[in-house]
Amino acid sequence: MGTAAARERGLATAKAQEEQLAQRLRNADHAAFGELWELFGPRLVAYAATRLGGDRELAEDVTAQSLAAAVASVNSFNPRRAGFSTWIYGIARRVIQGELRKQRRRRSVPPSAEVSLEANRHLVVGSDLQSDLPSRVEAQRKVQLLVSTLSPAEMEVLVLHFVDEFSVREIALIVGRSWRATDSLLHRAKEKARERLASDDQ
Repeated sequence: MGTAAARERGLATAKAQEEQLAQRLRNADHAAFGELWELFGPRLVAYAATRLGGDRELAEDVTAQSLAAAVASVNSFNPRRAGFSTWIYGIARRVIQGELRKQRRRRSVPPSAEVSLEANRHLVVGSDLQSDLPSRVEAQRKVQLLVSTLSPAEMEVLVLHFVDEFSVREIALIVGRSWRATDSLLHRAKEKARERLASDDQ
């Protein structure tokens, strides 16, 4: 109970800080530009890398484009419709999709080695990769099993939920699906992940 309450307080504080950051960006506070990168840069690079074939350099470029687009359109951010993080990720997703179309890539999930163990450790549902697996190589092998098992859409919602800790409602806003469809997709992804990892352990 106490942990849940503390988490709720933490989420409320983070949301308030993000909304303050959005307001500072609206006011052209130059210090806020650097804080925007510090807050979202590493997370968005990791997220973009899971959509762009593991190309870290391209993921960094896309992240820069996404944050620049966010700054340019910050006046359109409406906190009553979505949280600032959700809005930022929605912009990044559109930039990524544009890049994929431009390069005529098929939708795919990249090699897990391009995403850090720290970023991927929560993808093994119900376990902790850092404590349950003997090495980074083994951890990446487990994640690669998920990459080869899940569809790109399933992998995306799993990453958004377990790595970036978005709620189902927030993920629905990011990926442009209904809450029900997103919940169903995430549930399916979790089940497929559990089954694949369980069969690998036998």
